[in-house]
Amino acid sequence: MANNISGGNFRDVIQAQHVTVRQCVSGEVRAPRVPFMAPAAPGRLVDRLPVRAVLDRVADARGERAAAEVVVVTGPPGIGKSGAVLHWSALRRDGFPGGVLYADMSPRGALEPADTRSVLESFVSALGTPRAEMPADMAPLAAYYRHLTAHEPCLVLLDDVVTAGQVPSLLPGHPGSMVVLTSRLLLNGLRSVLPGSDPEYVRLAGLDDESCRELFLDTAGRAMTAELTDRGQELLRTVIPAFAGLPAAARLAGARAADPLEGGVEEFVRRLLALPTFQEALTVPDDPHTYSLRSVFADSYAALDPATATVFRGLGLNPTPEFADALVDELAGGPDAGARVRRTLLNSNLLDRPAPGRCRMNGLLHEYAAALARTDAAETGAVAARITDWYLRRAAAAEHLVSTRWRRAEIFGRPALLDGVFGSDSEALDALEPDRENAAALTGLEFTRGHDLLVCDLAEALRGFFFRRKHHTLWVEVAERGVRAAERMVAARAAGVAGAANVAGAAGARPGPAAAGADTAEGAEAAGDAEAPDNAALVLARCHYELAFALFDQSGPDSVERAGHHYGLALSQARAAGHARTESSALEGLGQVAMEQGRPQDALDCFRQALRALGDLAHPRGRALLDYHMGRAASAAHLHEEAAASLLGARRLFAALPTPDRYNEARALTRYAQARLAADRADEAVTPLDEAIALLQERGAPKEEADARLTRGDAWAAHGDEARAREDWRAALATYRELGSVGAAGARERLGERPDA
Repeated sequence: MANNISGGNFRDVIQAQHVTVRQCVSGEVRAPRVPFMAPAAPGRLVDRLPVRAVLDRVADARGERAAAEVVVVTGPPGIGKSGAVLHWSALRRDGFPGGVLYADMSPRGALEPADTRSVLESFVSALGTPRAEMPADMAPLAAYYRHLTAHEPCLVLLDDVVTAGQVPSLLPGHPGSMVVLTSRLLLNGLRSVLPGSDPEYVRLAGLDDESCRELFLDTAGRAMTAELTDRGQELLRTVIPAFAGLPAAARLAGARAADPLEGGVEEFVRRLLALPTFQEALTVPDDPHTYSLRSVFADSYAALDPATATVFRGLGLNPTPEFADALVDELAGGPDAGARVRRTLLNSNLLDRPAPGRCRMNGLLHEYAAALARTDAAETGAVAARITDWYLRRAAAAEHLVSTRWRRAEIFGRPALLDGVFGSDSEALDALEPDRENAAALTGLEFTRGHDLLVCDLAEALRGFFFRRKHHTLWVEVAERGVRAAERMVAARAAGVAGAANVAGAAGARPGPAAAGADTAEGAEAAGDAEAPDNAALVLARCHYELAFALFDQSGPDSVERAGHHYGLALSQARAAGHARTESSALEGLGQVAMEQGRPQDALDCFRQALRALGDLAHPRGRALLDYHMGRAASAAHLHEEAAASLLGARRLFAALPTPDRYNEARALTRYAQARLAADRADEAVTPLDEAIALLQERGAPKEEADARLTRGDAWAAHGDEARAREDWRAALATYRELGSVGAAGARERLGERPDA
């Protein structure tokens, strides 16, 4: 067979039946990072020799495979699947030069699967690609992930997989790689979705009595257990079968026995045997696992002081089993009380530490704590509201720091509630990062509870975090839920039960008008905005706008198309509500969509309408941004003089704000210079670029500064000054390389360098 491409010399060729290329950088290959994402392995592992033997055998035979090998470790919850796999991976990680990738595939609960796209995004990010530069659609993202993992064998650990469909897109590209997944389920359908692989299954059985005894004694502490009498050893052999081979039960009992207040291991064993239902509960034949752990949990729970027990129950109402130390502080009544409660729960083995500043409950412990909390309906409602209010306050505080846009939610009308929650925007974003699953799941809980206005408030408050950190899958999920909640509010209003679906559900009233401002032209001048009626139509308009904004930022043709649809719905609802600011914002969004779809004249018309919609509304920053957008659109439509006038006007407006916006002033200058180059007026481009670069250096914006230098190099080249052009291009290339940006390809092309130089 011959397969040739003729007709010229080509550096890069892609040949495929169906292919979507979002971004092709000629020859630009960055060596991926070598991540080690797995959590810390257990310090000691008893037994588990069979599963370790299987994993070793498969790992040693990888050279015989044409595709990554898949091993499935199954078994009931609490049986030690994750611990066994993590322990093995820590021993064998050196055999995987491509690194170790890890994901919790059900972070919100044992039977609620994680979104595979979100997991892919985390893997691609760990391999060194900025989230803003990832392919938008699922298929290209999965292909890019396989490309990044095709160079060296890597180990992929997928913990608590719920469905077979979560797995195929996460298989790495190198045939010498290995995928180990754990699941409570058998995942019999895995072979049907992995036609090129023959997964090997290992079912983790319960520990034998000797292993249970060893685990118990190791947890209790060898120094204490060395003092056991012969009678104590006999008593221990009697109680060990009551653990039913479950490592969690053995560890929990060992931790209790280690408490000096228990009077030593022997005394603890005596008291354990004296409990009338303990052994019976551990040996219930139809469901020994659930009842065995509940008995141990109940015994540990009974030992807690009242204040700690109250917090323990409350933590069961958190959306997921993992949470911040600060949430414990909130439920305990302050940092000092929270530290004491955490210490008690950690020492009782009712919490563990997955990372500094974080706590985690065993999943079944979390379910047990929630069941305890739900026995008192009044306590459940109050604590659930307190937890939601805590997450909302933190999200709103972060949003308040990262953006000056206009917001509708009442919480933004109380800046005293938000000031001081975080010291800076970076601190706020870092604090919200590990709680992103909690925040997304919380909107689902509040939607189920019928607290529709609160769901909309959460969706609005989380926008700044999602926008800055680019967690598009979760962002769209939350925004879509906000739209459904707002639609339910509108339906309730139409049915004559206005306000019935508007129960906030969070602790404490939050009266007062919404206040704050925007990254887009919706603006920053909102305090005391009398034209902001808080009605269902406005809430729905804002929720459609938030969803459209998330979809547009996600990018990709389908997402942009959907964004246009929701911007249109936002426009209709804003006009129904008589809210000029949101009407203008929706028109601005439609203009952005038109620009992305290559319709600059339509975009220009939308931006002009957006400016007219503002009427007499005092909104200088919004007007500046609309001038900036009109300049971009006019330049793309080859209306060069109109583009120049709009961009210089935007620059003047940004500079004249009460707090001058130097960043956007510099962006406007850079765009103006690009527009002048497009108009063959290179002589008018250098000076504004000098100003832009100086402003960007003051702001610490290296990517934008590199873009400006690249453009200034183009201006020098158009002047015939090759030396100065190459100096700017080299400076831009150095910054792009440091940032790992794909902009490096354009700089190399201008310099005539090889892609791998």
